[in-house]
Amino acid sequence: MKKHEKPKLGLALGSGAARGLAHIGVLHALKEADLEPDILAGTSIGALVGGIYAAGKLEKLEEVFLELDWKNLAHYFVEVSFPRSGLIEGSKVTKLLREIVGEQNLENLALPFRSVATDIMNGDEVVIQDGDLVEAIRASIAVPGVFTPVRREKRFLVDGGMVNPVPVSICRAMGAERIIAVDLNYGRTKEALGEASENINEEKKPLHQESKEANKILAWLENNTKQFDANFLDPVKEWMEREPMPNIFDVLGNSIRIMEEQIATNRLKIDNPDLLIRPKVGSARFLEFTLAKEMITEGYEAAREALENWDFPGK
Repeated sequence: MKKHEKPKLGLALGSGAARGLAHIGVLHALKEADLEPDILAGTSIGALVGGIYAAGKLEKLEEVFLELDWKNLAHYFVEVSFPRSGLIEGSKVTKLLREIVGEQNLENLALPFRSVATDIMNGDEVVIQDGDLVEAIRASIAVPGVFTPVRREKRFLVDGGMVNPVPVSICRAMGAERIIAVDLNYGRTKEALGEASENINEEKKPLHQESKEANKILAWLENNTKQFDANFLDPVKEWMEREPMPNIFDVLGNSIRIMEEQIATNRLKIDNPDLLIRPKVGSARFLEFTLAKEMITEGYEAAREALENWDFPGK
């Protein structure tokens, strides 16, 4: 590398479900600092944001998330199907991604990009470097038990966070000479789970009394089931009167989150990035994508703070 030549900058975007919207803010901060990556690797939500950024459609993705409300969220994540290996088939999410990026292959992207997934049958790390971009993203975000696995070349692929939550090693293998990594897990799990537990146990109010969204759902059900027996919704109301409990997405999401924090901590000791950005987004629950504005802002602020005293050669 020549004296004034910039080294190849790699960006590793980590897993974290709804917390991963902070990656959008990080990318804004990097652009503002004239440090846009030359190489990009992403795991899970990091693959989603990273892949769409590599396709030049980040602004469109940001618009979608900023306009997201609970009704839209339910539309994308509630599917009337009975999959054998996950709660959600993912066809609606896949359709949304396709609407954003269209038909694009990884090998044709202007920015080199890799998506990290896990072979659920043997635990192998699978780095997707070619083929359909949407399929590569869908494989990496397939949280076990939530999304059905993606079949690719005789493999069944799920969330890459199970083996490589912050893919620093992938950026290095792609030829990055300096690496920035974004970790959404470190030190946040206990705080987030503690807050969730406090919220559940703080006041044992019936669910329909403490949740506006639950009220909306119940009102919709009542309005659309008038033709049935008058007692049709009694079991639903009885269920909503019970003591609140974590929902199945929180149980599955937090289980993965605890595991990924441990894996990320250990891997980052070996795969040291040159700069590590850790946004304070631990309070966001697994599917709380309606907090897009807050997540993006936190990612931006965390990146600006981290970049403040970082000396990037050739800049």
